Amino acid sequence: MMKPWRLLPMAVALGVTVNAGVAAAQTVIVRSAPQGSTIEVQVNAEDVKSATADSYGDATLDLRLLGAVSQRNVHFFVDVCSNRVRVRVVEQGLQPAAAEPACRRIEVSGLFVMRSITTFVVDLDAETAVVHLRQGPAPLSWVGRGEAAAGRAWGTPRTGLQLSAGLGLATFTDFGTVACGTVTSCSTSNLKGAVTVEAAFWIKRFLAAQVSYVKPARVTASGSEDTFRFDSALDTKVVTVAANVGGPVGPARVYAIAGMNHHQASFTTTETINDTTVVVDSVTRTIKGGTQSFELKTAGWGWLFGGGFELWATRPAAFYMEGQYGQLKGPSVGGGEGAINDHLFVLQAGVRVHIGR
Repeated sequence: MMKPWRLLPMAVALGVTVNAGVAAAQTVIVRSAPQGSTIEVQVNAEDVKSATADSYGDATLDLRLLGAVSQRNVHFFVDVCSNRVRVRVVEQGLQPAAAEPACRRIEVSGLFVMRSITTFVVDLDAETAVVHLRQGPAPLSWVGRGEAAAGRAWGTPRTGLQLSAGLGLATFTDFGTVACGTVTSCSTSNLKGAVTVEAAFWIKRFLAAQVSYVKPARVTASGSEDTFRFDSALDTKVVTVAANVGGPVGPARVYAIAGMNHHQASFTTTETINDTTVVVDSVTRTIKGGTQSFELKTAGWGWLFGGGFELWATRPAAFYMEGQYGQLKGPSVGGGEGAINDHLFVLQAGVRVHIGR
């Protein structure tokens, strides 16, 4: 029979062994892989760990360092195949095995320190991979989505095609001045609603090409004096072509806009001249008035700039707010007299949807 006093050091040794095994566990979290694909992680040439990506394309795998090593300096390589993603963790000074012929390799720049409690988050993109490191559990802002997430399932800004639709307000800076002229008794309705649809393709997470269509509501002006009265209106349609430059901040992205816009506008005025009376040689005569209408159609290109903010509430959908300020400038369509030189400010909010994987 074993002496009771000998159980104590054995228990201590067993506890140290168990704790060492737990302490030597690292975590690799892969995000935004193809849904249902096989996610593999391999350290050097050791055994491959695998899991299946959930409906968000996320998977979590645990690693264990071999031997009594306090830390390793490692590089990351990601091999993206048709239905499989392999993350290769390679110690400094070693070379990874060659990628399979049907796979595309992404080399992540930088050297990472892997310790006994390190968590790596590998965030995949269409063309790139970004690795985040934390000595300890990853914060919820990195992994707070997916089927295993306990908090809010936020999405993340990605590359690819996005379609947007929004409502907002639009105002013209010079419409009232032009429409009223020198008439003091003149009122305008210059702040109106606007409808916007957009398509943006994010080439990188920080760079996109955007096309939008903006339709402000009709703005009007009415004025009168002793001998006449008039009503004017401006209808516009604007198409913009611009570049977006920005960057993600967690589940959000902030960006600036710069480019050109092309407008089509119709400025109409209906003027009514009142009947007037004159006395000629003691004879009172009435000069009949009348109503006449004028229309000026213009088109042309102008500059544009602005900025926006999007928050990805889920993986495929986001809320956004955007402001655009642009010049509306162009001659009369058809060679007639007249031109427009105004500025349009649009502030909008709406829903944005990511198309594709």
